[in-house]
Amino acid sequence: MAYNKLNNPRAFPGNSNYGMSLRDYFAGQALAADMARETLPSDASPALLEERAQLYYRVADAMLKVRAEDESSTNATVMMGMNV
Repeated sequence: MAYNKLNNPRAFPGNSNYGMSLRDYFAGQALAADMARETLPSDASPALLEERAQLYYRVADAMLKVRAEDESSTNATVMMGMNV
């Protein structure tokens, strides 16, 4: 299964189509890590905030891509009768 932005499941699946996506969750975790390290100043300019938000979503996109690749290789090994 190749990664694309449409392949973005709900972070907390249930009986609803509402709520944050896995991409949003991953980006939020990147933001939380930045805030915990206090690398984002409280008086950051709007331009810096937008730059960081773009970075967090790029990190989330990379995580989703690796996740899709991992699932693809895991499914392939299971179909070949291999247990990894």
